[in-house]
Amino acid sequence: MGKKSIKEIEKTVIPWTDDTNDCVGCGQILSIVSRKHHCRLCAGLLCTDCSLSVDLEEAILALGKIVPDNIIQHNFRFCEKCVRIVDSAREEVKAKKIDRTMEADYQKLIESRDKCDKLMVSYRKVSQSLRNGEAEFTLEKGNIMRVELVKQFKIVDKLSERIAGIRTTSPTQLKVQNNVRQSVKTYLQDNLHSTAPLPEIKEIQELQEKRQRQQILAQEREKEAALRHQRTIQRNVTPQPVGPVDSWSTKSRKDEISRDMKNTGTSGWSGETVKPEVKAHPLIEQREILRGYLRQAMRDGRTEEIETLKQNLHMIVDEINTLGLE
Repeated sequence: MGKKSIKEIEKTVIPWTDDTNDCVGCGQILSIVSRKHHCRLCAGLLCTDCSLSVDLEEAILALGKIVPDNIIQHNFRFCEKCVRIVDSAREEVKAKKIDRTMEADYQKLIESRDKCDKLMVSYRKVSQSLRNGEAEFTLEKGNIMRVELVKQFKIVDKLSERIAGIRTTSPTQLKVQNNVRQSVKTYLQDNLHSTAPLPEIKEIQELQEKRQRQQILAQEREKEAALRHQRTIQRNVTPQPVGPVDSWSTKSRKDEISRDMKNTGTSGWSGETVKPEVKAHPLIEQREILRGYLRQAMRDGRTEEIETLKQNLHMIVDEINTLGLE
């Protein structure tokens, strides 16, 4: 393609101006002797010394304009002002590209970090369960979870390295990148202990056997405690004299108690119980005896003894219900 054709194509991008002979760079008057050039962006006249060579397509793209189909890959002359504009636009394009790249990597980093947090909680639960000798989880499941956790930690580390390695001329951007990297380093240092290996299968079996022995021992202790509690209740509900006769203040009251004792034929209360034809459980017999004592105490107006008898009766009834004797 001839020179004339190239110039014609260049003129279709922006019309050239020939209404002045002054160089837009240095201001010298251009003549036939001093060769004229045109800036391919602003179309201003330039001398040879003030014209700078720039890739036209790159310049048009940097300025956010559409490149015509007939643009030829070639370096063209630009004035210094337009070169600064193109350079500034080029930096903005690069910065936007960096922002998009970093934004995409940072989003992936956040997602992987969230996965790490969830996996750490689950892995700690499995690890603690196995070390306690529990059979809720298997060693195989724990190891699979650990492998995935280590994998996600590596992804987080790699993404932060890539973000920190993005080239930029912006001090603010560089500071953000370094802060991301430092934050990930601290995060990994604080949580890498969460990937501690699980016990071996032999150790897990020993822990499970130990737990079983402890459970059996605990059950035996519970049974012994229940038996001691039952014996204590039985001792508490054993019939006892309500109180010495001398505790009553009047002679007439003493005589009344003496008459009751003579009528019942015993040295204490009668209990007013009815003996069943079939032998009842000892606790049921004690309950009936207590009920008899309580009716007699209520009839005689013995307030303190009534309260004590009610408490003992309540305890024995609870024990009967617990044992399901009725």
